Amino acid sequence: MTFSSLVLTLEDSAEQRAGVLGRLERDARITVGTPFEERWLPVVVETQTPEEGESVADFLRDLPGVRFLDVVMVDFSGGEC
Repeated sequence: MTFSSLVLTLEDSAEQRAGVLGRLERDARITVGTPFEERWLPVVVETQTPEEGESVADFLRDLPGVRFLDVVMVDFSGGEC
């Protein structure tokens, strides 16, 4: 099990921000935190493997409405990698 703590920098458009939130809420691997100033969105991603975690991060980075993705921490201690 891999846990990734990320912060997404969202676009200025309220419509795009709503689209991002809607998409993230439909993915059971992603826990959405409280947005900061409507622009920064903390998320935690829980995946079975580090490779799956990288794939989800790539997906988030390319999601319309996401300007930037910061990796805060990745925890591999949930199981063997």
